[in-house]
Amino acid sequence: MTGQEPVQDALHEASTSLIRTVGVVLLIIVVPTVLLMFMGIIWMLFFDVAIVR
Repeated sequence: MTGQEPVQDALHEASTSLIRTVGVVLLIIVVPTVLLMFMGIIWMLFFDVAIVR
């Protein structure tokens, strides 16, 4: 079992760094998309109100 512990440690390190990288990329991609969606919804509501009036 002692021979495999460093391998498991390396795998754990790689998986944690990979998960962290994926999380950062998702944040960078998702946050602007959500903001753009909210901006679009607000603009649509604003124009609806403006057209109704």
